Amino acid sequence: MKTLIEKVKTTIETNDMLQGVNKVIIAFSSGPDSVCLLDILHRLYTDKIRFHLVYINHGLRPKKYLNNEEKLTKTYATRYHVDYSIIRVNVKKSKIGIEAAARQMRYKTLLNHMKEISAQRIALGHNLDDVVETFLMNLLRGSGARGLLSIPPVRVPFIRPLMNLKKKEILLFLSSKNLHYSSDETNIHLNYRRNLLRSKIIPQLLKMNPDLHETSRREIEILKQDDEYLEERVEKVYERLTKRGTHYISLDLKSILRYNSAVIKRVFMRAIKELRGSLDSYESKHFDSIIGLKLKESGKVIDLPKGLYARREYGDVVIGFKRSAKLIKVPVETEGDVVRYGNDIIKTRTVLRCDLKRLQPNREVFDMDELKAPLFIRNRRTRDFIQTKVGKKKMKKIYSEFKIPMHKRDDILMLCDQKGILWILGIVRAFRGFITKKTKRVLVVEFERID
Repeated sequence: MKTLIEKVKTTIETNDMLQGVNKVIIAFSSGPDSVCLLDILHRLYTDKIRFHLVYINHGLRPKKYLNNEEKLTKTYATRYHVDYSIIRVNVKKSKIGIEAAARQMRYKTLLNHMKEISAQRIALGHNLDDVVETFLMNLLRGSGARGLLSIPPVRVPFIRPLMNLKKKEILLFLSSKNLHYSSDETNIHLNYRRNLLRSKIIPQLLKMNPDLHETSRREIEILKQDDEYLEERVEKVYERLTKRGTHYISLDLKSILRYNSAVIKRVFMRAIKELRGSLDSYESKHFDSIIGLKLKESGKVIDLPKGLYARREYGDVVIGFKRSAKLIKVPVETEGDVVRYGNDIIKTRTVLRCDLKRLQPNREVFDMDELKAPLFIRNRRTRDFIQTKVGKKKMKKIYSEFKIPMHKRDDILMLCDQKGILWILGIVRAFRGFITKKTKRVLVVEFERID
């Protein structure tokens, strides 16, 4: 039977956690898991890797506990001859809850410090009990198959060398080595769901199945194999059916719906992960809502967590960041000018005559004497309209007729004079300023979009 240290070494080597690594941060809380992690990593790699303890003080518990944890951090750093940092952070109230906000702040702080000291990995103390608890928490939350994968052993730069150790094994090891640790008194408060699960529910499950940890681990491994297969297929579908913009991803809904529901959901998960970097705060209900847009009319939008939206736009679903449109207004000279804005180039010049038969879709001409200068380029405004042969037509209707996706409407530029819109560039012109036999000066406008 493998010793505890051998089990940790096998976990590290099997998952290539420390291949080519020479400096590692240990996220150190002074609790049993982090003390065990420090001791074992030091025993295995002290001659090859430099370790750096990082204790993060969130300021959320009584000072006597925090002061004791800081003291233990310094003590262990001295005992094992490693560097350490004690970092105090201010966790602000958040819609996601104080615990989740503290977790986000903790990970962000660890990543920033890793860059500061040029470390390559951050070692976390999660153990097999944490894996089982997260598995059950996600089951109760309805996080889908991906959530049931629980905690991964590696998500670079984060590594979890104690993933295959039970909590009781860790505590026995610390006792045998006479290694002291702090205890988090909040772990006994049953108003936290994880604590309720840990102290009340899991003990009952263990009575029903004493092999609960191994059963959960096997189930996670089966799900992992299925997940890897699906991910390979989803990646191919995703790349073929998506278009990327600066603040959004557009997905071909009609084509996506031809696939199995598991693939469909994962395609949308892939889009959100690309935009936000992770699927934190997202649950099955959110992806079901996105898929539900297939039954909605174009323009229907739903709010998503972490500042995203999803909207049905004709045959597509667009997922993007919520943002306020930036109002644009750029003056244009009529005697000869080149205006560049983003990917758009607008050129103007004034001539005495023009061959109307040689006009192209990206070019329009106007009778200068029918226009009211100065001219300018802008994007859309509320209550915009354009003059047509039969009267005024709202811009919203124009966009619908030409099937302009909503996420692109703020980026479409218009040529205007003091009377109103002359030309929605590349789309439609106003019914005024036409060239006649009496025209003496012709304004030629050319529009080009560089992708």
